[in-house]
Amino acid sequence: MADRTVATTDTFNDFRREVNGTARDIGDIADLLSASGYIASSTDVVEAIVAINAQLPEIKQDSFIFPGRVMAFEGATDDSFETTITFTEPTADRTHTLPDNTGTIMLEDTTDTSTNKTFTTPTITSGVFNTGVSGTAVKDEDNMASDSATVTSSQQSIKAYTDSSLSTTSATYNSITLNTGVSGTAVLDEDDFSSNSATKAVTQQSFKAYIDNLLAAQDLDFAPDSGTGQNIVLDSEVLTVGGGTGIGTSATGNALTVAIANTVATLTGSQTLQNKTFTSPTINALTFASGTTTSGLNIGATGIVFEGATADAHETTLTAADPTQDNTITIPNATMTLLTTATHANKSNHIGKVIALG
Repeated sequence: MADRTVATTDTFNDFRREVNGTARDIGDIADLLSASGYIASSTDVVEAIVAINAQLPEIKQDSFIFPGRVMAFEGATDDSFETTITFTEPTADRTHTLPDNTGTIMLEDTTDTSTNKTFTTPTITSGVFNTGVSGTAVKDEDNMASDSATVTSSQQSIKAYTDSSLSTTSATYNSITLNTGVSGTAVLDEDDFSSNSATKAVTQQSFKAYIDNLLAAQDLDFAPDSGTGQNIVLDSEVLTVGGGTGIGTSATGNALTVAIANTVATLTGSQTLQNKTFTSPTINALTFASGTTTSGLNIGATGIVFEGATADAHETTLTAADPTQDNTITIPNATMTLLTTATHANKSNHIGKVIALG
């Protein structure tokens, strides 16, 4: 709006022109009456200016309160695009402080580059570090001397420490957890353990296969006196040793005992036998107990054979003629020599003695 002046030397027409120009500068009063906001109650230009002027000091003060929650900025070009700043309805007094510096505001949902910023206890999700990381929380120690639980290590230091630890041939590792598997030239997978190495490890599969094959080869084969021969697989079957008539079994620890009952006759034992038949036995020093009758002793047709003092091919056999009746021969209570027809039949005195004896 240009300054309007009328000089004392101007004509009345000049005065009229300046007055009309002032009216154009001020505008139609009808537009003023239809205005809203701070000048809504103004009825003339002066009142409107006074109303606006009353608000200007508040904008310059710290305590100025915008009546709405929106601030719109037109920008360099007066068009249909504006930048609008809105505020969420506050539930308490909030203060947002802009730093005393020149810079660009970073937004939550945009991709921005932040330079020389310090983040205190941030939570970074899927962070991308394009150049590098540094600071007191990043250690570059090849020996991991700090042994810290709150800082990280550089790639170089991790590689150096790992290479140094794994390159030794006599390292001692305590409480190692292997989650996936082990492999390499020091781990053998041989079912027969053919390498027989004292310095290499074996896989679980090869160890199991070796033991299974070893146990399968240790089968127990036996052939009984009767029945079918058996094959006992020691790693999966049990051999049962059962007793028989007069024979029992027992076990204590690793000892198996097979015992004979006292009803069984043994070679050196003293037992009484009843109802037994001996076929071609050799009996040394046969003794009949006192009061025992001979009714139970039956001598067959071959008689009783006496070997004599010398075990040779010559024996003395005592036989009996086939009886036609029950006969009893009584041996007297005396020591004597038996008379036979072979030794005394031709001697008269012996014959007399025989007759005398009846």
